[in-house]
Amino acid sequence: MRVACRYEAVSDGESRERGDRLVGWLRAYGERRVSSRLIDERRTIPPYVALDFGNQGILGIQVEEKFGGLALRSREVMRVLEQTAAIDLALGTWVLVCLFPGIRPVAAFGGDALRNEVLPALAAGRILAGYAQTEPGAGTNFAAMAATAAAREAGGWSLNGDKFWIGNSSWAGVLSAMAHEVGPGGRRRGLTALAVRVDQPGVVLGRELLSMGMRGVVQGEVSFRDVVVPPEQLLGERENGLEVGVDSMCWSRFAIASTCIGAMKRAAQLMVRFAARRSIATGGLLDHPVARANLGRTVVEIALAEELLGRVAEILDSGRGVSVDLFSISKVVASEFLWSAADRLVQLLGARGYDEANLAPQLLRDARVTRIFEGTSEALVAFVGSQAMARTSEVHSFLREELEAAELADALDAAVRGMRERSGLARPWQCALAGWAAIWAILAAGAEDALGRAPGPDLERAALWARARFRDACEQAAHGAPIEGILPSAAEAEQSIGAYADSIGDVEQRLPGGREELDPLLRRDG
Repeated sequence: MRVACRYEAVSDGESRERGDRLVGWLRAYGERRVSSRLIDERRTIPPYVALDFGNQGILGIQVEEKFGGLALRSREVMRVLEQTAAIDLALGTWVLVCLFPGIRPVAAFGGDALRNEVLPALAAGRILAGYAQTEPGAGTNFAAMAATAAAREAGGWSLNGDKFWIGNSSWAGVLSAMAHEVGPGGRRRGLTALAVRVDQPGVVLGRELLSMGMRGVVQGEVSFRDVVVPPEQLLGERENGLEVGVDSMCWSRFAIASTCIGAMKRAAQLMVRFAARRSIATGGLLDHPVARANLGRTVVEIALAEELLGRVAEILDSGRGVSVDLFSISKVVASEFLWSAADRLVQLLGARGYDEANLAPQLLRDARVTRIFEGTSEALVAFVGSQAMARTSEVHSFLREELEAAELADALDAAVRGMRERSGLARPWQCALAGWAAIWAILAAGAEDALGRAPGPDLERAALWARARFRDACEQAAHGAPIEGILPSAAEAEQSIGAYADSIGDVEQRLPGGREELDPLLRRDG
């Protein structure tokens, strides 16, 4: 499946000019009006920041001009998100939540009446949008969702279900809700996507969910109790909501990768600044080979992620579609690299890296969830691996046709064949091994292609690093990974860990925390 822009963007020159203006404004604004520490401690984006972002048009960067948006091209969308996250990763994430799981379904799949009514307000930030897909028992697995949309005789649907970890939940004016359309007897007919106004009867806003990081991004529970949704609030085609859901997830992965690149660059700036000023027993920290190796790896990984995502943006801006595989790879690569960079930042800074005043701990906490939301790294790597095991897949065609890297595609295929010849490998493990081999193949091919067009030391080192990692991944796929020697069975794992109770017990804290509910004598219901 391929995902495309689905909106009329402005010209290259106009997009670049608008992008430059927004990036310049963000840099000045970040200096004067943003406090990452307060955003984190207060667990909210300040209202004036949300208003200012709306007034500047940042929430309308992928909304067409006729609805009051800026209609930037994908390359500029990437730059704006990168810059925002370099100022504050939580702020950048809040923007992407507003844009892609939020506004995107309405802008790309809403009918004319709905778009004319809602998009101008969304683009200007007068109302916010959210995306209600995740449930207690279902994340990116659409089939596991329990929410239902039952067709009504009078037209439209009756929506029921509980949604968890919904970004902008209590802030949103409109939510794009995913549900299985059901007929008489509850039989499922297909996934349907609906735009739901939060003030409609039956929409119940639940508790806010407090998270380890990204504390400025509101996440909460939303329940739908017989919510009547009229036909004009349908998104996409009836019983084909999967298209809406996949589109939203793919663009969200593009946006997450953009923010990760911005945060990585900020981490690198802080690392080299500290290393250049810090003296240790052997001399300057920046002269120490271990420190330089960590800096070098960070620079190389930034170059690899940036080249890959830039190519995705280039394909999108050319009017072509991008495969789901490539969006998945972009998100995995950027989020995994960011987590490593944030950890290296904390480690390099030593005690200063553990000091909240230096923002490194907050960056580490904020970075952690990027490996989880919109598909965990493990799930996405397995998905890529399942595709890589078929020679006719998008992964192989991208290597051979787009990147003209037949040699790498052949090496990947040989590694997969070698893996299949090894006995006793479970399918999920095969997918994991093949997935990382495919990811490094694409990173190596992309870096080598970019190096041929624009030579430079960073790209040269990036290409060498990606090649080496690809060879390692192929070796592990074909001949075995070291970790395979310590894989316990499920029963063995339970037995080994169950025995820990003998040494540490199994203490479950029962002391209640502070009371949060209103006293019964003061409640309206008595």
